[in-house]
Amino acid sequence: MWRSILSLCLICTSATTMAIEVPQAPHLLVSGNAEQKVEPDMLTLRVAVTALEKKGIDAKQQVDKRVAAFFGQLEGLGIKRSDVEAGNLVISPEYQYPQNRKPELTGYRAQRQLAVKLYQLDKLSQLMDTALKSGLESVSQIEFGLKDPQAAREQARVSAVQDARAKAQSLAKAFGVTLGKVYSIEYRNAAHMPVYGRGMKMAAMAAAPEADASYEQQEISITDNVEAVFLID
Repeated sequence: MWRSILSLCLICTSATTMAIEVPQAPHLLVSGNAEQKVEPDMLTLRVAVTALEKKGIDAKQQVDKRVAAFFGQLEGLGIKRSDVEAGNLVISPEYQYPQNRKPELTGYRAQRQLAVKLYQLDKLSQLMDTALKSGLESVSQIEFGLKDPQAAREQARVSAVQDARAKAQSLAKAFGVTLGKVYSIEYRNAAHMPVYGRGMKMAAMAAAPEADASYEQQEISITDNVEAVFLID
């Protein structure tokens, strides 16, 4: 019987690396898995502020002007300066490539990436309007998230442990053996799958009637996994 039980352990954990410590005595190895789905309570809007001018300094000034105008409007939406991450300003030349001719310099493009954290999701449309009025034309990404993901991670962890114990109890009962103490545990850190919104033209997004409610249909998935070895009698 013991040989059958040990073979079953291998089948149930074929996807594992078997790195967990196992005893020489009869035992049962199980893997507990859990998925916790929660609605987001924040989002991060990522935008690129760009300008193309004949001179690099002029392109830089245009970008600086648009970024300053955008920052000046965010306070009215309850967004703090600390909620905005601004990347470095990048200036690069742009060329045209006429057929059978040398490349021609058309100007210099300045670009700066901004990431804005929004904690009041019902103000998404207002944020889009504000960005549009400040000269920002497109959004590269919207990432939905959680202000404090720790509670959801903890719940996923507890559920994974419960799943492992339930599997162990079910197998022990089915094979007519007694489930003993836990011999060893291997924990794999929880992972969460952020939800991304599709990038689109700022004007179209701000005008979309479903912009305010789009976040309600999103869910964030947090998964967890734990392996445990139980002694059996």
